[in-house]
Amino acid sequence: MLRRQTTIHREGWYYLLIVVVVFGGALFKEVNLLLILAGMLLGPVLLNWQAVGTNLRGLCLERKLPRGLSAGDWLSVSLRLSNARRRLGAWGVVVEEQIRRVTAAGGDNPGGPLLSPDVLFPYVPAGETRKGAYRGRLLERGRYRFGPVRLSTRFPFGLFSRTITMGESETLLVLPRLGRLTDGWAGRRLEAIAGVDRRSFRPGLEGDFYGVREWRGGDGRRLIHWRSSARLGKLVVRQFAQPRSRDVAVVLDLWQPERPTADQLANVELAVSFAATVLSDVCRRGGSSVYLALGNPTPQCLGAPASSGLLQSLMEQLATIEAASGGTLPTLLASVLPQIAADAEIVLVSTRPTDLADGVRFAALWSNPVLRDRAQRIRYIDTSSEQLAELFQAEA
Repeated sequence: MLRRQTTIHREGWYYLLIVVVVFGGALFKEVNLLLILAGMLLGPVLLNWQAVGTNLRGLCLERKLPRGLSAGDWLSVSLRLSNARRRLGAWGVVVEEQIRRVTAAGGDNPGGPLLSPDVLFPYVPAGETRKGAYRGRLLERGRYRFGPVRLSTRFPFGLFSRTITMGESETLLVLPRLGRLTDGWAGRRLEAIAGVDRRSFRPGLEGDFYGVREWRGGDGRRLIHWRSSARLGKLVVRQFAQPRSRDVAVVLDLWQPERPTADQLANVELAVSFAATVLSDVCRRGGSSVYLALGNPTPQCLGAPASSGLLQSLMEQLATIEAASGGTLPTLLASVLPQIAADAEIVLVSTRPTDLADGVRFAALWSNPVLRDRAQRIRYIDTSSEQLAELFQAEA
């Protein structure tokens, strides 16, 4: 749907004032030369009014948004402006984009920034297309709405401008910014894995000897088991067992007061970035199942074998999650711990100090033998403390 609007600019008002003064003086003094001059001055006004009305006719705009954008990455949006007219070109067209951050409920964030990048197309010939682009950074994760766009022109004299609002809105999901896990995190993981006597296997070509199988094209000669091949009368190769990595569950407790400070808001983003980095690291290594437990707005647990598809789904969940001021951690743990594998490594990431040994607050955990066993193996990380710097480095 097109919305058209014509605006008189300050320069136009000044020019019209001059025309009115000259025309009024001509009538008052009855000077024919001034009347002719007023008519000559009125010509550019009518020409500019007509030009801005026809300059935007037959224009069509296409926008191309990027994929897989993370907070802080460069955003590059491509624009294609087409002129469907057969004769007249379009001069001095400005394309202005409108970018708003969308709340979790789907509405525009009233307190969020409104970005309005614009691109100038000096001339678009009749029947042709011109390309343009703009770049910038979206520093906050979340969902952003692009559009509708506004096409405007002040050609040729700049006295008036014509604006057309056109195009459908599109949304772009900005994922959390990943950081870097330190050697301290790797050391803690090794200690946690070493403390669990778990070693499940899957067939492979490296690791402990598993058995033999028939030779297939592409198998190396060093894998051939010659003794078994001679006994069976056909080539067979050695097959090995690869240890399966330990499952990982990340429980994210995002808390902030009703009126958070700038440091508390930054701490929430730090917690999300840390959780996203841990999940990305586990999914990249593969060979295990991954769980993500969230408490806002309701407790939920997402889990599946590690894969790039699962990682994308988890990143999308983390991109839109918001912190809350309520104390939902006891309910979250009681709800999601039964859904996590019994021998999984559980990492609780919280934005505030928490005493998991509090038998009153976490009565539902300590009164249940199954939940109590799993709660005792939780690795608690408070992102508001200096402890996090030993495990994680956020990207600037």
